[in-house]
Amino acid sequence: MNRIVDSSFGGRINAFFGSRCAFLFAKGRVGLYAGLRAMGLPLGAKVLMPGYTCMVVPSAVQYAGLMPGYVDIDPNTYNINPALLHSLDASDVAALIVQHTYGIPCDMAAIQAWAAPRNIAIIEDCCHSFGSKIDGRLCGTFGQFAFMSGQWNKPFSTGLGGMLLVNDPTLAEAVEQLVEKELKQPHSKTNLILRCQIAAYDLLVRPSTAMLLTLIYRALNRLGVVKGSSSTQELRGEMPSDYFTAMAPCQIRRGLREIARIDENIRHRTELTAFYHGELPKIGFTPLDVPGIERQPLLRYPVRVANKAEIVKLAVRKGVEIGSWFECPLHPEGTRQEDFGYRSGMCPESERAAREVVNLPTHLKAGAQTAKKVLEFLRRYAEPVK
Repeated sequence: MNRIVDSSFGGRINAFFGSRCAFLFAKGRVGLYAGLRAMGLPLGAKVLMPGYTCMVVPSAVQYAGLMPGYVDIDPNTYNINPALLHSLDASDVAALIVQHTYGIPCDMAAIQAWAAPRNIAIIEDCCHSFGSKIDGRLCGTFGQFAFMSGQWNKPFSTGLGGMLLVNDPTLAEAVEQLVEKELKQPHSKTNLILRCQIAAYDLLVRPSTAMLLTLIYRALNRLGVVKGSSSTQELRGEMPSDYFTAMAPCQIRRGLREIARIDENIRHRTELTAFYHGELPKIGFTPLDVPGIERQPLLRYPVRVANKAEIVKLAVRKGVEIGSWFECPLHPEGTRQEDFGYRSGMCPESERAAREVVNLPTHLKAGAQTAKKVLEFLRRYAEPVK
């Protein structure tokens, strides 16, 4: 059985969120795919999502036989703009994926008020939001199910990997049946490669090397040398043969280590979020206009700059960790957006954010000195958006 309540790692995850049932997969997107399959939605039904996400989200929707649709973001929160939902033709919409971008919680009250009378299911994308709360309630507990990622730069890493948290008991039974019938187990070679990558990450990746190593990692992934977040098949919209696969043993062991220090992780991210929030205005940059954001454990702190491409390249040379995602409405750069139903101009605020937003690290390897170095880099080289 692959219900993660049958493992100590899974039990800890389940206890943290209080979900009815949770499952472990090779990647977070696989959890989304499994949840959608288990819902039994009509083929071709529309699943809405923000037009400011990773291409693996609409690709999972397509693999499940459904059609992705896009809603523009609120420029202040980088989440779906609830005001835009009311102008949509929702007659063929079956579900809405709400992404708590960078760990910034969505306006769930407004979203639920729109979705409930239309019988539209809410799915939470919690790949950025492990520990973020809305009025004291954890993100991931509002929808029928939530999926999250253990990818290298997510709230905590299992060396890729992902989880599906199911809040509906009937849906949990359907997911379990799907898992028992179709889920593949990872090969021993895959487990070995992942073990080596986890060891290399621990040894080599730090704020001063993160930018350069990310470029190297992406290049090696394209060559098939390492296990990357997305395969070339996925970038073309093709479903890999090993897509529906369980989490590897080494990833579960890594997850146990990370969940054991989750309170420290959340506290650290919250402290750095508050630090950036207070210091950015002092160097001429606009902080997030989100009430209470300084009390959230953001995955990254987003900042708008007028010379994004320039400073991202310079950050690599200077050894400063500055995140560039999302590089386009359906990250990463180079994705054929039209293959996933996205057309240029569809979400103008999302496209503007992709041109302007960089993000600042809050992870455990980034301490106070790293944060100060990042801010000094922005002060010297970045141009505020006017």
